[in-house]
Amino acid sequence: MAIVRTEAFVLKAVRFGETSMIYRLFTRDRGVVPVIAKGARRPKSRFGASLGTFQRLLVTYYQKEGREVQTLSGVDLLAAHRGVSASLPRLEAAGRWFRFLQAVLPDGAPLASLYALTAAGLERLETAPPGTERRWEAWHRLAAAGELGVAPRLDACIGCGRELPDGGELAFSIGDGGLVCGGCAPRPGQRRLPARGYAFLALYAHPDYGLLEGVAKVGREELFVQELVHDFVRWHADLRPEAA
Repeated sequence: MAIVRTEAFVLKAVRFGETSMIYRLFTRDRGVVPVIAKGARRPKSRFGASLGTFQRLLVTYYQKEGREVQTLSGVDLLAAHRGVSASLPRLEAAGRWFRFLQAVLPDGAPLASLYALTAAGLERLETAPPGTERRWEAWHRLAAAGELGVAPRLDACIGCGRELPDGGELAFSIGDGGLVCGGCAPRPGQRRLPARGYAFLALYAHPDYGLLEGVAKVGREELFVQELVHDFVRWHADLRPEAA
């Protein structure tokens, strides 16, 4: 039996027996790990309230090979993210993000880059200006798609391979996974993409979220791109309706 100490977020909590809880943890080093916190619901539990949702934790658990649920032995709070829980729109955005993680993360598959994206994303969400929560969510979903290997192709036409943008009309194909030039469009399932829409799509695909933060107001073209991103990720990550 090994002792594991790693950072983690709580993805899901389920009551077990009269006093215990089972948690699905998204850990930095070992991916999703189910653990049991024995006696967690007792008034004087050593775990206290430190296993809340959206909190970044340092957890210690006993790892035994062949056991589906490991035993949690200790928890320390690293970041409470009170700015998220203090705002209903931020709280709802964080909730959708964690449901998304539950849908795309397999048990036991380390995805340190996606963990880092979540940790940094919650810090950004704490100070997100009102009305930009959907911007935060769409950008992080597209970044997650890249980490999962399903990023859209934006540098060339997925039909003929022509470099884009080429100054002509553009479209986006959800099913094919990228941009389509004017010569290959339109076809069923493609959505026309105006020049300003392409500019926003490029910002959403850029690794620096700060570039989007420089856009003061969420306008019609950006809302269109947000919907495009959500539909793309929903399709390629094969999300259930509750996680979409």
